[in-house]
Amino acid sequence: MAELYAIVGTMERARLMLAAGVPYLQLRFKASPLAPHRAEIAEWTPRYPRTRLIINDDLAFAIAVGAWGAHLGQEDAMRYAPAELRRAPLMLGVSTHDEAERARALDWGAKLIGFGPVFATATKAVTHAPQGIERLRETVRRSPVPVIAIGGITPENLGPVVETGVAMIAMITALEPYRDAASLQGLMQAMRG
Repeated sequence: MAELYAIVGTMERARLMLAAGVPYLQLRFKASPLAPHRAEIAEWTPRYPRTRLIINDDLAFAIAVGAWGAHLGQEDAMRYAPAELRRAPLMLGVSTHDEAERARALDWGAKLIGFGPVFATATKAVTHAPQGIERLRETVRRSPVPVIAIGGITPENLGPVVETGVAMIAMITALEPYRDAASLQGLMQAMRG
């Protein structure tokens, strides 16, 4: 049973995801800083216990606001000493694209592995070719920790992704048409099968 891992870049979208009860919410604010919203974000974990809050690329901020987790790209993770990552008092997710990166992420203490891009994506510039469903399936089978599928996943190609047995499915652009909690809840039901 796959769960929605919503990735948002604004407070407005984050609040909508919280109202819908998304299971995983990653704050990936590239256009504006999170710091001005620190007090509000710190209230979310106790106020919305169904949603696990993940902060993108900022381990210190994630710890400060009591987030459930932090998600780091390979380059971002290298800014920290491996021992610091292993000691982090939260769930650490790390993006990976191949076996060497997955092994490194596990050595850093990752409790979640981001895998992708599964399909072509326009969300950000990527240097890795789409990995595809079969590589995702193999990664899920071999991973000792839950896998987050990311990259180009839409309601139209969701079925094969869910069938791999992946734990979480990250969506960014595909969530834009969803403007209310009810429609998001319908999408989450489709993921659970």
